[in-house]
Amino acid sequence: MEKKADIIPFLESIVKENTRSYQSDFAYDEKRLQAAMLEMYQEDRTFLWMSRPCGTHCVLEREVFLRETGAHSIWTHYDYDIEHIRAFRVIVAPGRPGAFVLGKLQPLNYGEQVQRVKRDALHVETVEMTFEDGEACTMTFEEYRRQVRALTHYHGKIQQMRYKPEDEAKLSCILQAERTFFAEKKRARRPRKPQTR
Repeated sequence: MEKKADIIPFLESIVKENTRSYQSDFAYDEKRLQAAMLEMYQEDRTFLWMSRPCGTHCVLEREVFLRETGAHSIWTHYDYDIEHIRAFRVIVAPGRPGAFVLGKLQPLNYGEQVQRVKRDALHVETVEMTFEDGEACTMTFEEYRRQVRALTHYHGKIQQMRYKPEDEAKLSCILQAERTFFAEKKRARRPRKPQTR
């Protein structure tokens, strides 16, 4: 059985090496990765993470490949600074509150990977939401953009949100191709291995 990496200490070490300003961003990443341990489905526990000279970002891989999302905008924004970015796919293993965040860490060549994102990302067709008062609804992305302020005013904060493309199977194929690409790529220089538990 493959050993699971101790995710937080490893990413912290990357931040100390590579992120000169706004290292405190990592506190938000840590909370997000801890919360992901409680998610049932792996795609809700699979993130793309980057360290750059001025901060870090941790976004769901699924959302990176959906064009209208904040995750897509964030991930594709830094292609002007490729040489300073350290990027990883982070797959969090299921766990319990307060436990170590364990899972897989896969180093990414951000310059190559961001070009695949720009080429392959799909458009958001619909948005599923659940609000603070328990109300749930599904609407087109355009309806969401027009109505989200009124809906949150009436129903409270959005507690859960899921962006969906027109063709969910196509998105699944894109994400699987990304993981296969990593598995098949032979790296001449192996990255430093994270601690395992």
